[in-house]
Amino acid sequence: MTLIRTLLRFRAELRFSGLAAWRGFVRLINGNDLTHAAAIAYYALLSLFPFLLLVISIFASITADEGDRRAVLGFVLRYFPTQFEFVNTQLEAFRQTRLQLGVAGGLALIWASLGVFGAVTSAVNEAWGVEKQRSFFKHRMVSFLMLVASGGVLIVALLLVSAIEVAGASWFGVMLARFEWLRALQTLTFTYSATILLILAVGLLYYFIPNAKTRFRDVWVGAVLTGVLWRFAFDGFSWYIGRSGGFTLIHGSIAAVVVFLLWVYVSSIILMYGVEFTAAYARLRRRRPDEMPAAPTPRV
Repeated sequence: MTLIRTLLRFRAELRFSGLAAWRGFVRLINGNDLTHAAAIAYYALLSLFPFLLLVISIFASITADEGDRRAVLGFVLRYFPTQFEFVNTQLEAFRQTRLQLGVAGGLALIWASLGVFGAVTSAVNEAWGVEKQRSFFKHRMVSFLMLVASGGVLIVALLLVSAIEVAGASWFGVMLARFEWLRALQTLTFTYSATILLILAVGLLYYFIPNAKTRFRDVWVGAVLTGVLWRFAFDGFSWYIGRSGGFTLIHGSIAAVVVFLLWVYVSSIILMYGVEFTAAYARLRRRRPDEMPAAPTPRV
């Protein structure tokens, strides 16, 4: 009986996932998600450099090790296709000026970095059908917590990458040379660490951002789907841009900015599809109607 019950539950999960995937796609095309994705891409263009400059400034005050700063930038740039050397160039120019931001400059960078998180919050709440929005103060507080969480994920990522590199250079590296499966595991972890951390970050976003009660078991499926789709899009986008010179010929010196906006727009579409999938999946699990409920239960 236990085996039969497990198989029936697995069948139901597959059915829910398939229906949620289709309904999420329909809402993505027919709703405002594509417009929200464009808004997120715009705010990301304005927020990327302030966010990275803020991270560099914090690390510069903590450590003077050039290797640590390069490791941070290297990991962040792994989230973008290979044509974003201009980001590293501009940040390197900023670092060489040794500009002291001060309190006012740091607050300005934090405020600018909140733009993209505020856009994501508004888009996620609309996708969930939330009518009662948070107050301005709570909205900004949630965006600030997302900013802090992003910095925490970045620090964890740096520690993970550093641990892998140190392990490869220590006695563990000798073990890696002897056992092929250990070396393959290290390579796999290093290659897909960004995707794994992205899944974790997206799962937290899908859980905490909606101003409605959510369950983690409802959001983790959408987070994994978003991470997998993002990885496929990343590899495909990098392959296409690397073999296409059309962007440079058409857009000239601003080609890098155009490619960046296009990539963030694609990533935002994937993010919004994951939101729609998660909302549809949660409603199906709770046996809710097909339409979005008029007023989801807000968080207390």
